[in-house]
Amino acid sequence: MLRALGRIAYRIYVATIIGSVAIVAVLALFKPATTVIHTAAFAAQVLPSPAKFQPWITVEPERREISFQRHDGTEGEADVYVIPDGKRRAAVLVFLGANAAGADDPDVINLGQALARTGFAVMYYWSPTMGEQAQIDAGEIVNLVAAFEHLREEEYVDPERVGLAGFSVGASFALVAAADPRIADDIAFVNAFGGYYDTSDLVVQIAASHAIEDDGDRDWEVDQLTRRVYNNMLIDSIDDPTHQEAARAIAGGSDYDANQRVPLSTEAAFALLAGVGYVGEARWRYAQLTEDFRAEVDSIAPSHHVGQWSAYTAMRVMHDVGDPLIPVGESRRLVDALGEQRPEVEVYYTETDIFRHVRPDANRDLKSLLRGAGQLFRHMFHIVAVAR
Repeated sequence: MLRALGRIAYRIYVATIIGSVAIVAVLALFKPATTVIHTAAFAAQVLPSPAKFQPWITVEPERREISFQRHDGTEGEADVYVIPDGKRRAAVLVFLGANAAGADDPDVINLGQALARTGFAVMYYWSPTMGEQAQIDAGEIVNLVAAFEHLREEEYVDPERVGLAGFSVGASFALVAAADPRIADDIAFVNAFGGYYDTSDLVVQIAASHAIEDDGDRDWEVDQLTRRVYNNMLIDSIDDPTHQEAARAIAGGSDYDANQRVPLSTEAAFALLAGVGYVGEARWRYAQLTEDFRAEVDSIAPSHHVGQWSAYTAMRVMHDVGDPLIPVGESRRLVDALGEQRPEVEVYYTETDIFRHVRPDANRDLKSLLRGAGQLFRHMFHIVAVAR
């Protein structure tokens, strides 16, 4: 009797070993299956879904406040979300752009945790000028480069699997930073959500009308935040403090006196702040702004850096068709330019209709949310695969 029980126990033990080996082999051979599960869990977590099962299948990430040295020697601040298991993992540097949501914003925390649960070490870089003052600060490009270099050197990061992700203006800054030769060949992917393609062209469009046509599909009503950032850019282009005060008054709705004795570049800024009647005039006025200002605007335009991106960096671009801050045509132009100028670069483009700019819109109907969830799933699948 005991021998029989011993033989049965031995067979169960052997069967268990064989079964475990078989399960491991299946998972090893079919790794996309785990990527599918984690991508679906991510999509459900960041969208207004009633079924948020990501916490059931993953470990709770840890949030850390860190600092790093910028290229000018000052300290930058960042938040990191990572599962504290001692493993080296893929990583992503996230930049939220101008007037960004803060570190304690619920959507920011949720996104950081959701990305960490898919397997990434997530680093948010916080800009004191852009994030808090709705400014466009070209100096933040090199700070993004420094942040990326710092992230690659962290002991919990696999330096061969590090990407950049940006939202709104942050998306365009991430694209420009990806062209920097110090890091260009080290970037696994860039995910640009809701960014612009050409800065000067966008400035001209905003100046030309309160409602501009976006690829002929619809009118784009310029959002007040977009106009605020635009106003700040133009006011900063003026050197004289007295004329800056006048510019602020014009931006606030005061009448523009074309007979004022001011430099031509200042007069152009006044006209652009007041609004001009058509694109041609806006382009002429923009051309009168100082050469230094126009050079700085070009320095933060992805359109001027298409040829500098690494052929080994996967480009993933996303935009909401009803975006009230930056029109969808900007991302379309980016994707078209990549197709024409850099056909060797891997590009994947997604348009959705479930976001308000870059935040999920909980007021969409169920059918739209399901369609948008499928679009987000397809977009994120290959990014999550980098982490898995």
